[in-house]
Amino acid sequence: MTEEISLDQSAEKKTSEGEPKLLENLEEKIGQLLARYQDLVKERDELISVLEAEREKRVKMEKEMDLLSQDREKVKVRIDQLLHHLKGIDL
Repeated sequence: MTEEISLDQSAEKKTSEGEPKLLENLEEKIGQLLARYQDLVKERDELISVLEAEREKRVKMEKEMDLLSQDREKVKVRIDQLLHHLKGIDL
């Protein structure tokens, strides 16, 4: 039974001696997690900026496409008018 007590006491000593290392490890891991979190937040913010820039490009391109479609329609109408005039001319 004395062996059990001495084992318990040695386990307590090891635990109390190991506690600073456990706390240091915990602090280190928390520090790593916080650093990783900050990296992820920064990466997210960068991606949001890139996404917003791409959205703006898309809107600009859509407007450009609309203008080109309008120009195309005007050209089509003009060609139709010219063809109509040509049909009216007797050759």
